[in-house]
Amino acid sequence: MLEIQPVKSRRERAEFIRLPRSIYPKASPWVRPPDMVVNGYLDETNPFFRNGVGQAFLVRRDQTPVGRIMAHVWKRHQRLHGERVGYFGFFECENDPHSASLLFEAAMEFVREHHCEILRGPFNMTGMQEAGILIDGFDRAPAVDMIYTAPWYPALLANYGFQKCLEMETRSNENVTSVDPDAAVAHYRTPGGTGVVRLRHLSSLRRNAEMELVREVVNASFLGNWGFVPINREEWELQTAALLPILDPSLVILAMVQGVAVGVTLAVPDFNRVFRKTNGWLLHPASLLLFGKSRLKEVVVILCAVRKQYQGLGIARLLNAELLHNMRKRGYRSLSTTWIGGENTPSLASTDAFGMTRRHRVAMYERPV
Repeated sequence: MLEIQPVKSRRERAEFIRLPRSIYPKASPWVRPPDMVVNGYLDETNPFFRNGVGQAFLVRRDQTPVGRIMAHVWKRHQRLHGERVGYFGFFECENDPHSASLLFEAAMEFVREHHCEILRGPFNMTGMQEAGILIDGFDRAPAVDMIYTAPWYPALLANYGFQKCLEMETRSNENVTSVDPDAAVAHYRTPGGTGVVRLRHLSSLRRNAEMELVREVVNASFLGNWGFVPINREEWELQTAALLPILDPSLVILAMVQGVAVGVTLAVPDFNRVFRKTNGWLLHPASLLLFGKSRLKEVVVILCAVRKQYQGLGIARLLNAELLHNMRKRGYRSLSTTWIGGENTPSLASTDAFGMTRRHRVAMYERPV
């Protein structure tokens, strides 16, 4: 017997967090995220809930949880983009259309009650968190900050009437030592009339202030992009909390023009390989470093952002070329990206220049409420 229920108690939240472990076998490429990170997103102290509402649901089969979903409405998004859209996220489900339909119907009812006209997802609450489901590349493990979902999810979504609204992809190059970073930017011009571009890496002594600078560049760069909502300081601190312990300052590159940060590449070592070994336990930062940082050879670009007035001048490639130089100095070999929109031709071309090829295809879906 199937039954849908809202998540109310601490025990039910723990069941919600644990549920994916029953979906993915040990041999799966899926990487269990740290429980404390997921709990932080669900907790009422999450700054999202100051401008949004949400409700988590579990579907049970004979009292055993077999699926989960989070329905939420982000009011800041509605005000900025002028669309009555509600979202679902944290979707995981057994391979059964009846279980999935109960979850989707619960999400539909929640966003309908908040006057939404569209249900879209998967989207884990804000734009800096995980989004989409995998539609290709199921044999490849995700790097840090990437999603991995079961191969039957596209069919479950289609069965309920969802259609794709955005396609994305992740890319990788397993041996960037074969790429000449200077050759990749040899034909690009620098910003004429705006001053010399100076590249520098993040200062570890001023890490928090530097990350705030990154936030400012990201907001200025992505404003107007599909679905993007400027990130406030509290949201940024929550979303980057899991990254701070694993930052290698040499992998965070800032482009400066006349003392102003105009671009940034934020990359981190791929600690998903460590999390696979620790089964999702987030260790103390010092222990985490000892456990694997010196052995890791993989790097993931979380984001690359350039202020609007400096886009199209090759600054993104200059940033990424500097990243490759620093990777070589530090002994890293492999480079991956998080998702890139399928319509983002400049970013895809930039990854082509560094010998990167598609790793995963990811999609977001929507349907009328």
